[in-house]
Amino acid sequence: MDEKQFAILIDKIDKLLKLQTVESVKGIPSERDKVEFLDGLGFSATEMDKLLGKSSGYSSVVLYQLKKKKTTKVPEQPQTPPQTIATTPEATV
Repeated sequence: MDEKQFAILIDKIDKLLKLQTVESVKGIPSERDKVEFLDGLGFSATEMDKLLGKSSGYSSVVLYQLKKKKTTKVPEQPQTPPQTIATTPEATV
């Protein structure tokens, strides 16, 4: 396979990838969720920008915000009522 054929093949694969990606994220309403989904599939920020038709750096910003949100999120402690210790005459020595 010469370089011209290789370039044509890569171009066609890129187009198929873009079509498949667009179809995959079609049902996801939020752009932020689309970036999170594609990140989970292993796409780089640059690839996501191209596939979603966003400006350069858009996905990087979204990923930064998602990471920041996850690190600042404090896990909720379950609310349990304080335990009371019954003191009855039989329990004391």
